[in-house]
Amino acid sequence: MKNLFLYFLTITWSSTYAQLDGARVFPANDPAICYTGRYEIGSRGEVSFDWVGTYFSFEFSGETCHIRASDSDTSYYNVFLNDSLIHILTISSRDTLLCIAKDLDINGRYRVRLQKRSEGEFGRTTINNVQLSPKGQLYRPFLRKQRFIEFIGDSHTVGYGTDGKHRDEPFAIETENPDKTYAAILSRYFDADYALIAHSGRGVVRNYGDSVTASAHTMKDKMSQVYNMDTTSRYSFHLYTPDLVVINLGTNDFSTAPAPSREEFVQGYDLIVRQIRSNYPMAKILCVVPKVSTEIECYIRDYVTHLQDPTIMSTASLLGVYNEDTDLGAAWHPGYSAHKKIAQFIIPYIATVMDWELTDMSIK
Repeated sequence: MKNLFLYFLTITWSSTYAQLDGARVFPANDPAICYTGRYEIGSRGEVSFDWVGTYFSFEFSGETCHIRASDSDTSYYNVFLNDSLIHILTISSRDTLLCIAKDLDINGRYRVRLQKRSEGEFGRTTINNVQLSPKGQLYRPFLRKQRFIEFIGDSHTVGYGTDGKHRDEPFAIETENPDKTYAAILSRYFDADYALIAHSGRGVVRNYGDSVTASAHTMKDKMSQVYNMDTTSRYSFHLYTPDLVVINLGTNDFSTAPAPSREEFVQGYDLIVRQIRSNYPMAKILCVVPKVSTEIECYIRDYVTHLQDPTIMSTASLLGVYNEDTDLGAAWHPGYSAHKKIAQFIIPYIATVMDWELTDMSIK
């Protein structure tokens, strides 16, 4: 009920007016606004993106904060104020003025972060500007974290059903929440920024439920796109340089028949690794072994061993890391408790391959 209440507040705070009277207006591409993930800047300074988990942050003062935004359909956002979730925002198709925060201390200074909850197939968002109260101010620059992790994955990485309460609960867009995935948890633990290049149902060479062993457009293809849902877009790999790339793929390749052969899977996996190496030559790579089959562990382990590259490591299988009952969210996908267990399992591998120290920070 809490999320529904927050959603209701979002609707009542919306306005179709393009600008508030007396507001200080800052274009979406203002240097004080920091976007993390893949995005595109338009000719009028608008910023567009659709990958799940993309987030933008800024620091401001003033009694109110609004954004003017539109969407190709409907997208959902977590809104954090000073690192606390304050509500869930919905951006729909029309160009709309949306309230991020109000009734603030005029002398206060606040950090805001908006994180895209829903996948690109549900909508592409365009941010046009940020509007503050008449005496409001943006502070610059908003500094990025010193570490950056890119995750390449499927529904487990996007947070499909993560906010669901039971495995038999059907999927709904409202239960998709990347902030509670192993990827976000790992990034918080290591104090890193992150990008999620992930799409539900996609595999290395075969997508979920396909009738053939080699699908036409898998994550090895999508990972080169600016937009998740625009196969013609080409990303130039200039917006960030990750220290680490985590690959968590293979579940959809083997979850239903017909499964790809070892040769098909390894060749596709090698294409992904080669693309990472080509675009991020200094990044280290961690290959997560999903729990879907015993064969996939051999395929990934043997492939990584054959490379004889100390900057590429694979994990053991996730089999047994979380249970198939109380740890699941909606539609038989990992819930928040499962993602915390997955993160705890992967943390030592990242600490080893990156030589990052373990800390006493809690898993959350």
